[in-house]
Amino acid sequence: MRLSKKMRLSKQSKVLAIGSIGFLIASSVSIADRAFGQSPSQAVVAQSGADLELRKVDSKGFKETQGPETQEKFLLRYKFEPGTVLRSEVLHLSKNGTRINSVLQEASSRTLTEKSWHVVKTDQEATTFEYRVDEIELAQQFGQSEEIRYSTKEAGKNAQKGDGKEPAEKPPVQFASAVETAGKTISTIQIDHRGMVVARSDSKDPPHMGMGDITMPLPAEPVGVGATWEVPREMRIDRKDGSSRLIKFRELFKLEKVSAGVATVDVRSEPLSAIADPAEEAQVMQQLSNGTIQFDIDAGRMISKELAWDHQVVAFSGPGSVLEYSARLEDHVVSAKVEPRTAANNRTNTSPAQSSAAQSSAVKPNPAKPNPVKSNPVKGNTAKVPSSNTKSTKR
Repeated sequence: MRLSKKMRLSKQSKVLAIGSIGFLIASSVSIADRAFGQSPSQAVVAQSGADLELRKVDSKGFKETQGPETQEKFLLRYKFEPGTVLRSEVLHLSKNGTRINSVLQEASSRTLTEKSWHVVKTDQEATTFEYRVDEIELAQQFGQSEEIRYSTKEAGKNAQKGDGKEPAEKPPVQFASAVETAGKTISTIQIDHRGMVVARSDSKDPPHMGMGDITMPLPAEPVGVGATWEVPREMRIDRKDGSSRLIKFRELFKLEKVSAGVATVDVRSEPLSAIADPAEEAQVMQQLSNGTIQFDIDAGRMISKELAWDHQVVAFSGPGSVLEYSARLEDHVVSAKVEPRTAANNRTNTSPAQSSAAQSSAVKPNPAKPNPVKSNPVKGNTAKVPSSNTKSTKR
């Protein structure tokens, strides 16, 4: 049965908008091993000092190019202490529109997440941490319909004010899967000191949506300003004849500058496969982002990530059709300190941290963005996505 123009538009807009709601949760733990064309090993590794078993992750390809020889070299490495908790706030805004002739459908979403990494073990080879979503606020709107909103933090406050006789506020059905992650350990992940994932607890690989891995991979050797490194990935898309096609990409990193011990790294997702069909281009545009990552060299961790998407595809569904997608992501570390394990923490499958001393570790301010994203309540006007410096792809 052939769908009407309006139904096809509505379906396309909802797919993009609903995908954006799950974007932050899925992508935050996305390692994309399968996307690199490799099958993760089914072998598991029992972690020393913990009951949880982690699934081995196959290594990815890696290529690096040194900067000018005259430049000062910097060794970039992740450094963590047992018991350290890194807390971050992540804002993701997206807006998409589909038009066929004079029929227009628009959708927008806003997600504000409070997430944390809880370091449970570290040694000379690797660091193991629990990735958690602590709170989440979501908003979504289709066209001129009423905006749908939900906040786990507000729901918790309302529950505390109630007398217990009224049922707890339930999230809208489209937010249910995302809300279920709040307050839970999403995955236990093991990385080496270059940020390469070597093992993880979840059995399935989350989708890669143009955000990169949970950590920025670092070059093997000391590098100077101007140096580049890249990792490959790939995804399979559908074709009009019912077959599928493998599209290859690369995540390209470039060390732009080092100031006050903070390295600023430019990051860009680029397709390596030629894409001539607009219908195929529409399937990959969410994978193509660009932005900057700031890495504290002394502390040995990322302190911010900012990415943007701005794409337009013409004739994706025949003559007179246009698909547009714009989005922005801001991820900022708001605190990094050693915290004692709480009763809630001890309910997880991992062992208590080796240290419970409440020693603070200051987060080095971001020279370009001194203030992290503020945790404001979800408000209206989610369709307003600030313009980015990315270039649109027009056909």
